[in-house]
Amino acid sequence: MCDEFCGPALAAWLARGAGDPQRRLEEWARARNRVTLLPAGHGWDAVRIPERPGHEVLVRLRDGTAPVGPVMWDRRCGFLYFLVPPHAEDVWSPLGLRFLSLGGWLAAADPRRSAGHPAVWLCARGAAELTGPACLHIACLEVLTAGARPLPHVPTRL
Repeated sequence: MCDEFCGPALAAWLARGAGDPQRRLEEWARARNRVTLLPAGHGWDAVRIPERPGHEVLVRLRDGTAPVGPVMWDRRCGFLYFLVPPHAEDVWSPLGLRFLSLGGWLAAADPRRSAGHPAVWLCARGAAELTGPACLHIACLEVLTAGARPLPHVPTRL
C-alpha cells in the first residue's frame, strides 16, 4: 500500500512538521510501541473517519485525479486519519467526524517500522502533498450520506 513516499521519507516529513524533528525521530526509535505524539495544526491537520467509511472515502479519492496525502490507519481503534493542510476549516463536525488541529495530537505510528504494528500508513503517491479538504469533504459526503459500497479487499498484513 505504501509507495516511495513512505518509510523514512514520510517519517522525516512528519517530524519536520512537529518541531524539533530529531527529537521526534529519536522518540519513535526509543518507543517500545513505535508511537509518538505529533502536534496537529502546524504542518497538517487531520480528519478522523471510522474505518469502514474511511476505506470507501480513500478508494473514491484514489479513483479521482486530486492528490491523496498520507493516511494513518489505526487498525486497533478502527479509524483512518487523513492529513489535510493546516488551518483547514472544521466542516467535519456536522458529519460526525473528529477534526484535529491546533491543540490536538495524533498518536502516530513510526512509518519506518510499520510491519506488524496495529497502525500503518497508507501513503501518498510519491510526494509530500496533503489531501485537499474540499475533495475529502465531497468524498465523505458521498459515502456518509449515500451509504458505502462493500468494503474493498484491504490486506491485513502489510
